[in-house]
Amino acid sequence: MPTGLNPCTVAEAGPIMARSMGFSWEQDRTEVVEYVNKFRTLLYTEYEKFKLFDDSFHCICVQNFVEETGNPYQGFTLPNSVLGPVAVFAYGLPLRLRSRWREAHNGIGVESSGRVEAFLMAEQFATERDIKAITKIKLYTEHEKDAGKKVHVEVIDASNRQRRIEFTLMHDGWAVSPVKIRKILSVSLPVRSGSVLLAQQDGYELSLYDPWETAPSYRRMKLRDQCPKGTVIVQGTKNPRQKVYFDHDIVEVGNDLVIEEAGKFFKYGESTTDQKEIQTAEYHKTKMDGYLHGEIARQRGGAIQDGSKFKGGRITACKDLPGYT
Repeated sequence: MPTGLNPCTVAEAGPIMARSMGFSWEQDRTEVVEYVNKFRTLLYTEYEKFKLFDDSFHCICVQNFVEETGNPYQGFTLPNSVLGPVAVFAYGLPLRLRSRWREAHNGIGVESSGRVEAFLMAEQFATERDIKAITKIKLYTEHEKDAGKKVHVEVIDASNRQRRIEFTLMHDGWAVSPVKIRKILSVSLPVRSGSVLLAQQDGYELSLYDPWETAPSYRRMKLRDQCPKGTVIVQGTKNPRQKVYFDHDIVEVGNDLVIEEAGKFFKYGESTTDQKEIQTAEYHKTKMDGYLHGEIARQRGGAIQDGSKFKGGRITACKDLPGYT
């Protein structure tokens, strides 16, 4: 689904960006698209200021995983389109989210409250699913242009030795590992035109990597108690790594004034130490922020934005952080 504030296409945003920077959309398209992506990155980076792009929703099946120590647990992997969780719901009710600090200092499962809680794990994982048994793994590429490219996978093999395996992608078949694998540590993919599927030898899929993924790294959440329903709804912040290029690709903010001021900010603020140019760039950045705040207010309409009840309150000395007792 579209994400953002009145989003537009690259075909619409490109000419606006080009005019504001003194480029020609027809002649300098590649360079202009780079600045369109810079504009998107700028908006994503200023999440704390604008709280944009936190409306990515996914229904995810809860899975069984195993820790390094062998302890089983229930949890789920965040999709690659989600950078971080904003909320998790089960049976329509929000779960209490905990940071990895809580687990590190208090331990998971301590002081069970009778309410399912979700912990963002400290580790990151190269696959969406774990290997279910010691097995060979295989790779398949969907695009014929990617045939012959190399993929490197760091693994723990059946003999508990760490090793790197090189795969040569095949368009008309699977590239299979020469040895059985106990665990996948990391995956390094080349720049590609299509997606790559990683699976066990029996066909059990471990990950489907998008064309823009070269060093896949997935975040996982652990549930302290059993989730009876088996599925959760995750609301998260959108991952900005996927770039736009084609005319039909979506640019999340389509306000022409915001795009125009962003272009002038880049034009005067990049690669300069001249104070007048820096001040001019800051002026256009301030105007961009003002237009963006106006667009956000227009979208929210009359909705009252609830703030923290602790905002402005006096900080008192205590042994434990609020919410962690």
